[in-house]
Amino acid sequence: MMKTTTNLTMVAKGCAFALIVGVMLQFAACSKNKDINPSDEDILTKKIEDIIPQQYVDSLTKLGFTINKGTTPPNIDGSYLFKPFTIKNSNIPNDSYTPGYVLMDGVVKFYEQSTSDFSIKMLGKNFIGAADTSVVTAISGSGNKFTVYGKVKAYRNGGYNFYAFLMSGEKDGSNIKNGIGGIINIDDSHSGPFTIGEGQGRVAFDGDYTSEPTDFNSKTTAIIERNTMSSKPSQLK
Repeated sequence: MMKTTTNLTMVAKGCAFALIVGVMLQFAACSKNKDINPSDEDILTKKIEDIIPQQYVDSLTKLGFTINKGTTPPNIDGSYLFKPFTIKNSNIPNDSYTPGYVLMDGVVKFYEQSTSDFSIKMLGKNFIGAADTSVVTAISGSGNKFTVYGKVKAYRNGGYNFYAFLMSGEKDGSNIKNGIGGIINIDDSHSGPFTIGEGQGRVAFDGDYTSEPTDFNSKTTAIIERNTMSSKPSQLK
């Protein structure tokens, strides 16, 4: 009788071990399959995480920035004029750019948007500096709504910072409606003097809620010429 009990115990232990091994193999297979065939959500999430840590996304949303999620954004290739480009909010102590302050006109160009890996190229004028080029960029959204995420390396006062530059809106024919931009310093380890610190940023929006298509080169040339004669801030930073 004891021998039978012992055999049953061994069988039970063997079944339990086989069950554990089976679960582990199934989990490993799922993980491997996820790595080999990532979903659209996985691809997009990884791209966004490479650009801006979630804590800084949260900081911008607290300042009133809108995130449009999804893996089916509209095509936004083109150049757009943000005027009057108006401060919405800031988390910088004693910031002289108070809500309602009108910045210089901003111009952004989007091109080479991809539907397979959610990449997009972005050039800007007067958002972070006189000329902004994203080193890593992604786009999310659905329907007519979108959010573009860019990482920009900006040089100033003998140093440089990495900023996240985000822009959201709604494609409305050839225009962008309800356009809003946000910048936040995500790495100030090589910063020069008189720049905002890591985790600090601002949000601004198109004051007439319609960003019309524009000729990127000619418009920005005119803006740069005006900058040389203006005392207004030339960037969000």
